[in-house]
Amino acid sequence: MKQSPNLFLLALIICISSFTTSAQELYVATGKTQSSFDYTNSKGQTLDNLQASTHNFLEVGYKDQIFIKNLYSSLGIGYASYGAIGSDNSAGNFMEWNVNYAELKAGLEYTLFTIQDFSFYAKGAASLGFLIQGTQTHNNAVINLKNEDDFDKTLINYRAGAGFVRPISETLSVSLEYMYGKSRTLKEGTVNTADQEVLKIVSHNLSVGLLINISN
Repeated sequence: MKQSPNLFLLALIICISSFTTSAQELYVATGKTQSSFDYTNSKGQTLDNLQASTHNFLEVGYKDQIFIKNLYSSLGIGYASYGAIGSDNSAGNFMEWNVNYAELKAGLEYTLFTIQDFSFYAKGAASLGFLIQGTQTHNNAVINLKNEDDFDKTLINYRAGAGFVRPISETLSVSLEYMYGKSRTLKEGTVNTADQEVLKIVSHNLSVGLLINISN
């Protein structure tokens, strides 16, 4: 079943961008993603030996205060990698996936409290991802995932997490952030058959960032 782009997410991005006409901060963030697949085959069975793998991501963008004092919106673009590794011991199969996406991201964060120079916040975000390159390794065979329906479609991710920001000068701040994410279904069985196949990407992101205050 083909999945259409999430119109609510597109509206959210347009709405947020309309409130960020004068960005207060530019940011760059990079870190590690531990990702895995939430996968069920056509018979409704899960893979017993499907393990997470570690990848990199990079994001740049801007954020601005909106509506109230402690609420901020962000809009950015990024490059992110995901994947998983697994085996089927009964059949002697080895499998590995590596996929790379360009992403458009929108987020909202709320400052919860401040201790000395540390400001702690909660954050929710969503992103649209577009496959740049991807491979699946099955034993000794490598398969190009570009133009494959399972992965070469819009990847819609939702994330939630928390972090803190600490200023290091009048114009520079550093941040540390953790986000948990889960995508919408990339592949699912057809409604008019008994096919129960479902594929989602689950991720844990840990990043460090640099923020530049440009409001002055």
